[in-house]
Amino acid sequence: MLPELTSILYQFGTNAAFLLLSALGLIVILGMMNIINLAHGEFMMLGAYAASFVVHRGMPFPLAVIMAFFATALFGIVLERLVIRRFYGRELGALVTTWGISLILAQGALLLFGPYMPPIPIPGGAVSVGVFSFSVYWLILIGISVVLVAGLALVYRATRFGLQARATMQNPIIARSLGIRTGQIYMLTFGLGAGLAGLSGALLAPTTSIAPYMGQQFVAPAFITVVVGGGANVIAGAVGSSAFLSLIETPVSLTLGTFYGTMALLVMALMVIRVLPAGISSLGARLRPIVAR
Repeated sequence: MLPELTSILYQFGTNAAFLLLSALGLIVILGMMNIINLAHGEFMMLGAYAASFVVHRGMPFPLAVIMAFFATALFGIVLERLVIRRFYGRELGALVTTWGISLILAQGALLLFGPYMPPIPIPGGAVSVGVFSFSVYWLILIGISVVLVAGLALVYRATRFGLQARATMQNPIIARSLGIRTGQIYMLTFGLGAGLAGLSGALLAPTTSIAPYMGQQFVAPAFITVVVGGGANVIAGAVGSSAFLSLIETPVSLTLGTFYGTMALLVMALMVIRVLPAGISSLGARLRPIVAR
């Protein structure tokens, strides 16, 4: 009984961690800035490419992940200054532009590095419980995803930058009148979102093939997680969304297979959006008056 329960909990944790890591950069760029970033998957690809490049030149994998964060964040800052800043408040224009950027990045990676980058070995080995074997690295990723989300929440709730960023996203005109340098806040926020996407791509690189179009496998789960989570509280919403969707996907995948698990996730996402158009995080606002009574 214990091995089976452990396997179910492990699958739940890995599914939730995958959704959270896939959505991490998008939480900032879509959830905070309302920019529909279709290049999110390519930012993750850049992080994986950067990690692979330096790991195979002797850098330890943990340092490679940190380097991937800063490299992708710097790329995001440059991109925001040159292109993205022209499309604030123009969601459709930003969508088309980031789609074009995604095509350029994927094709550029293919032309420069070829169809594949050298894979990164999965660190950590495995542990066994009964007849089941569990990857130590995925257990580490579960812990890392929790730490990263908690750290992101801390940045936006307990730092001066977080206060200024939330003020800028809610009302940039008033924020500017209060002396906040909104242009700089937009730049740093987009850079943070890009860096987190690159960090996630580097963390997930040992678990998948590193290729120019690898980002496509992360885009749909990322958007589903953020949209189902809702905009009332994007960080708490993404956590609740990933846990809820993993709760649906895990038993279906274990019983019927991965394909049906993915289909169940998509169907449940559509049902949640139909019932709660503002996402799971809007439940808090709905329940607060009831609890206050």
